[in-house]
Amino acid sequence: MNQMDEIFSYNQKAPLNQEEAGIEYRNGVSVHDISYAGLKEGRIRAYLVIPPGNGPFAGVIFLHPGPGSRSSFLDEAITLAKANVICLLIDAPWANGPEFGKRASGRPEDVRDWFIEIARDLRRAIDLISSLPSVDINRIAFVGHSLGALFAGILSGVDKRIKASVLMAGVGSFTDVAQLNMPTLTGGELEKYKTIMEPIDPVRHIKNAAPMALFFQYGLQDVFFSKQKFLDYYDAGSFPKSIRWYNADHYSLNEEGRADRIEWLKECFQL
Repeated sequence: MNQMDEIFSYNQKAPLNQEEAGIEYRNGVSVHDISYAGLKEGRIRAYLVIPPGNGPFAGVIFLHPGPGSRSSFLDEAITLAKANVICLLIDAPWANGPEFGKRASGRPEDVRDWFIEIARDLRRAIDLISSLPSVDINRIAFVGHSLGALFAGILSGVDKRIKASVLMAGVGSFTDVAQLNMPTLTGGELEKYKTIMEPIDPVRHIKNAAPMALFFQYGLQDVFFSKQKFLDYYDAGSFPKSIRWYNADHYSLNEEGRADRIEWLKECFQL
């Protein structure tokens, strides 16, 4: 394990304490309302979408953008479940609205430590889906949108259980995201923020993703980040990788790119 990987290491033997609150059936697919224990704070809510049958199934973990929730990719997950894929859709910490904004705009040392904690909890999601007897552990993918794509980049570099990763509208630096949301972050404070966050920046980890496959999706009408920022993230990724552009903004990319994502994942897992 290299030094950067150690940043995101955790006790993989810590109990998940998975609980189920209910099940809903949609077109033969079961949607389980579940939660599992975070490493430090509370419980993480999720949907587990399971196809009929015994498998072995491929597994896909979905992580939504800032304005979103575990429901953001639910229709997509149901479509994939019909193609024999188990999907885990997480309620990310940023689904908590104002509380996330308050913490994410705090001292950079605190933001860094919290983001490390989030990444570790996301690795716990890989623990969870890998523990299911019907999941083929050699066919696990991760899909992240916006801020979710930054964490997807980290996980792609540090957790080799992921075999394919889709990164939607993401950039390679947490400082770029901070500048977008905190326009007063300038000068010396900006440089301090950048220095503190750089060790966990996705651009530093996604270069180690190989041999997993990477698929980057971007909108040509995205007003949050420049095309060059997107290209920098793509260029940092290891091979094999591909990129596709859409006539979409930062968030409508979810609709425009859905068919391509599903097809790409099917090809990766030979579904």
